[in-house]
This record gives sequence, structure tokens and C-alpha cells, in this order.
Amino acid sequence: MMISKIHDGHDNFFTPLRIIMAIMVVFGHAAVVLAGNSDVEPRLFLEYTPSYTAVNAFFIVSGFLVTKSMMYRKDLAAYSAARILRIFPALLIHVLIVTLVVGLLFTTLSIGQYFTHPDVFLQPLKVLSFYETDMELPGAFANNPESIGSAALWTLRYEVLAYIATAIAFALGLLNRRWKIAAQYIVCAIAYPLALRTGLYDALPATGQALLRFGMAYGLGAAIYAYREQIKVHLLAIPALFGLAYLLKGQPEVEIVFNLAIAMTVFWLAYVKAPKLNFLQKFSDVSYGIYIYHWAILQCIVALNPAINSLPLTLITIAISTIIAWLSWVIIEKPALASKARLARFFARKTSAA
Repeated sequence: MMISKIHDGHDNFFTPLRIIMAIMVVFGHAAVVLAGNSDVEPRLFLEYTPSYTAVNAFFIVSGFLVTKSMMYRKDLAAYSAARILRIFPALLIHVLIVTLVVGLLFTTLSIGQYFTHPDVFLQPLKVLSFYETDMELPGAFANNPESIGSAALWTLRYEVLAYIATAIAFALGLLNRRWKIAAQYIVCAIAYPLALRTGLYDALPATGQALLRFGMAYGLGAAIYAYREQIKVHLLAIPALFGLAYLLKGQPEVEIVFNLAIAMTVFWLAYVKAPKLNFLQKFSDVSYGIYIYHWAILQCIVALNPAINSLPLTLITIAISTIIAWLSWVIIEKPALASKARLARFFARKTSAA
């Protein structure tokens, strides 16, 4: 039980771990929605909040699993089909529901004013292109401390960019050697603290800062996949890394060590031998649904009960989000993923014709 060894196959606990990560995001965002201020989110470790920690963990796991997907398929059409069908079907339904139903129910405008406002019908285009993902609907949640309709979607822009980067790296032959995969992480791990120490980080736009943060986390996951056969995660490495991160608090390098601590925690838990918990591996993957739906649910609950406290808000949102996410998985996401092969063939035909 002290050592976990990374291995291929589906005998792991990534699905329940991702659900826990999504719940951590809900916990953090409940405080933000109640206060209308991200600074009030509780700290989990040093200055790191539950949502920040969970999103970094998501990117680390994504880097591992998406690189694995690319190397297993070794086919850009099949890879692209899988990635598109994982992100967009549920996102499209979410955007339409928030825009056409939630926004209408919680706007201060009349039905006519709402549906003639140009921002309403621009929402799907804005979100699905990742140009603007906050979903600030006219008049919606005007009396809430926070008026944004779905603030958590902003990270999906960087998730999709990471998918594209993996496809480009594969096409350029940058995934055909383990050291090349790891080198992409090392570049980000050097660039992040260097940018902070030179003042370049503060001069970058928010997009540039996010690219450095998520590039390092995603790259770490990819590097772990590249050297998975050599990696054994010892339980004692986890507190050791968190202790080192604590000693580095206030230093730019703390982010590197913190990500390593998150990664060791996640991969130890993902591959720990726990036969009595194997039933958890059969859970439906509702993490994505919880993540994309929870913010709008938080907003609706606060609008209906402005006096609600953080704990009941969090628990009610987790329950409702999980139910909706399960329905999304069964009705939208799982059937969409079942058509991966058909979409891959379509892409392959288009590529051949070009």
C-alpha cells in the first residue's frame, strides 16, 4: 500500500478522483458566488484555493490521459474525434439551457426585451469559440452578488489549446521519444518561475499567464505518461513534497513543487491497490458535467434564496450538479462518444480529399 506503480489499462481510480476534483471546485466557487468576490475563497494549502488546486490536478491528469490517448491511437482523425466529442456536445447543451432557460427565468427584463437583446443569441458563438465564456446574460442574476452565468468555463479554452498542442506535437514527431515529451514540461517549468522573477509574468495578459500555469501542469502529466514504466510513487513522497512547497512559500518555484505534490497524490491514489474499492471504478464519469453545470446552479440557488449560507449552498449544488451531470453523461456525453469512430472516418475522408 505504500507504493503505487503506474500501469496501462483501466484498472485505476481516475474517474472517482476527477469527481472529487469537480466537487472541490464547487466547494470553492460556492464562497465566490455568495460574496461576488474570488478573494474570499478559502485556502487549502498556502495561498492555493480548492478550485485552483483541483483545476491544476485536472490539467495534470488530462496531460497524462490525453497523451496516452494520442499515443494509443497514433491517428490524428481518431484523436480529434475523441477530443471534440468529449468537450462540445455537453457544452453546447449547457450553453443553450443557460441562455434560453436559466437566463430567461432569472432576468429582470421582459421576455421580449430578453430575446431581442443581441447578447443573448451571441452566447453560443462566444462560448463555443472560447472567445468569451462568462455568459453575462442581459438582466440575469442582477440581484445576486455575482451576475456571471457560467464563470467556470474559462479553463476549457486552455484544455482545448492543450489538445491542439498535443496533436501538433504528434504531427511534428515530438512525441516519438520520451525525452521529447518530458522536454515540453521542462521548458514550461523553467519559463514559469523565470517569468515571475524577471517581472515578465505581470506584464503578460491573463491569457499568457494561464498558458504558463496550465502548460506546466498539463506538461507534467504528459511527462509522467512518458516515463510511467519507471515511476513508482511512494506514499512518503507526498508529505515530503508538500513540506518542500511550504518551505518555498512566496518563491516562484513553489508552483513547480506544488504541482509535483498534487501529481504524486493523484497518481498514488489512482493506482493504489485497494480491491475493496474497485466498485468506484465503475462510476459514470460525471466530473465534466459537474464542472460545467455547477456555477449556473449555484447562481440559481442564490437567486431563489439570497440568505442561504455557504455549507447548504455547497451541499445542495453538489447534489443537483451530480444528478444533472449523470443525466448529461447518459443522454448526451456517452452516446456522443459512441460515435467517435464514425466522426474519425469523416475526418479521414476529408483529409484524404484535401
